[in-house]
Amino acid sequence: MRIGPSAALRLGAIASAVALAASGCGDEPASEESEPSAQPVGQELGGSVASLADCNDWTEGTEVEKLATIDAIRAQLNRGDAGVSAPPLSDEEALDVFNGACDEEFAGGFRLYVLYARAAGFAPLLREAP
Repeated sequence: MRIGPSAALRLGAIASAVALAASGCGDEPASEESEPSAQPVGQELGGSVASLADCNDWTEGTEVEKLATIDAIRAQLNRGDAGVSAPPLSDEEALDVFNGACDEEFAGGFRLYVLYARAAGFAPLLREAP
């Protein structure tokens, strides 16, 4: 049986789609890491936006980009090899800090990692308050 060129292209596309779908199957549970991740806001330096992201970037970001930014900052400030242990802020705590600080007109150039680090220093005290 002979197939035309358009039918061969369709079959190739179907085979590719099946292969892609099958590559996502397996014993691993579905997780957020397997989904395409959003890019954090801000300019990247040394593989991370943590040191350069500021309030101007924050206010222009989407909710997903903001969460990715929090993850990037948390990963840089709470590194296991740094020799310093600091309590990480939850996503909700970090959102509150950044949204509150970046809401001010004069805060455009505030670095997010500085806001995060200062808030993380006080987090244990705030969490224990009645």
